[in-house]
Amino acid sequence: MASPSSLPESERIWLLLQHRRYKLAEEAARQRLAANPAEWQTYVLLTDALRLLDRLEEARLAAVSAVRFAPESATAHFVLARVYGQQGNFEKAHEATIEALRLNPGRADCHGFRAQLFYLRRSYNAAIGSAEDGLRFDARYTDCLLWRALAQDAKDQPEAADADFRRLLHLAPDNAMLHNRLGRVLLRRYEPQRADTHLTTALRQQPEQAAELVPLIRKARRQATWPTWLLRSERRGAERRALGLDPGLGMLFNRLRGVGAVARAWWLTRHDPLFEPTRAQVWQRRLGWWYSMALVGPLVMLLGDYCGLFNADVPLTLPQMFGILAGGGVFLLVAYFIKKQTTA
Repeated sequence: MASPSSLPESERIWLLLQHRRYKLAEEAARQRLAANPAEWQTYVLLTDALRLLDRLEEARLAAVSAVRFAPESATAHFVLARVYGQQGNFEKAHEATIEALRLNPGRADCHGFRAQLFYLRRSYNAAIGSAEDGLRFDARYTDCLLWRALAQDAKDQPEAADADFRRLLHLAPDNAMLHNRLGRVLLRRYEPQRADTHLTTALRQQPEQAAELVPLIRKARRQATWPTWLLRSERRGAERRALGLDPGLGMLFNRLRGVGAVARAWWLTRHDPLFEPTRAQVWQRRLGWWYSMALVGPLVMLLGDYCGLFNADVPLTLPQMFGILAGGGVFLLVAYFIKKQTTA
């Protein structure tokens, strides 16, 4: 996120962004631009507000305006890079980051963002190199440490990654992104108790990420009930796969042995509030059951014909056809109302 200029109004917009009042920040920035349409710093703040509101195309246009009014500003190019990155256009994001670094090579945030781009493209050596470039300018910059740790973990260097994670937890214990990413790493390593702790912390700090984090927490809580030998077997198999090796028949045998443990995990966590279905999920389940009733009609006809209750070869009378049509209409009407409840 860009830093504010020395102007009091810009500082107010910055504070609104810091307090996640993105809509108010956008309105304040637009009001300022109405009076000063060439003020590139305000375009930078507007870009951040729009990007955080997930209005990415508007954010891109605002960032382009910032670059147009201040082509020699590293900050203007960097906010444009962040928008491109959020849009998934990593090539343009990288180009804009390189331009920002050309204008100001000492910006650790630009190096950290470049490391993130390399990591997302699975160029782990390049990610580590970019992160270390940033750490030369700011040895405590958390983004550089985070993406270096994740790249080291991806390269099967857990000791180096853990050293960076420990340092990060000391420097930024309340960083939601850190807890989110570390929880995922620990889940992949089959360390469910620690993964649960970090993922739950991330969810508490960023409840808007619930759709992404809750399934991971559920997975961690169920794995936490597994026996130690099953976790050890899965961890060993994951390590072998990371090295490009076959997990072996031993892991397959342990998975067969672990079927009971998986069933037990489901049983032990069935009353955990985290596993309670949402109202929409309850109605979706009811809709599934209702649709499954459509199979009952043909089965009843086959059974009735087999038992001699009626003759399926005899053509239907007009009242019977109207009755079937009416029944089908009622069935579809009920399905429509149940479907409406899933999105209410």
